[in-house]
Amino acid sequence: MTDLQGLYRAIDELPPDELEQLRDYIEQRYRKVKWSVVPPENLDEIAKVMRPVRDDAAVMSGDEVNAAIDEALTEVRRERRQNHQRP
Repeated sequence: MTDLQGLYRAIDELPPDELEQLRDYIEQRYRKVKWSVVPPENLDEIAKVMRPVRDDAAVMSGDEVNAAIDEALTEVRRERRQNHQRP
């Protein structure tokens, strides 16, 4: 196991450009999962928008739900391709 206090001291002594390189290294190597926080005031609105979808899904078979998901993914991919092709 490494001596964390020694590591912290070494980091504190790095010049700004090397500290920036270390930050970039850590982000590239260990921050594979990106996430964001939805503001609490938006959660109620999201629940309202999603309610019809949940109601529809409650009466659908597993195959129907999977088909709807596949259709939505296809649409998102199509839109992304179109957006990347625009100058």
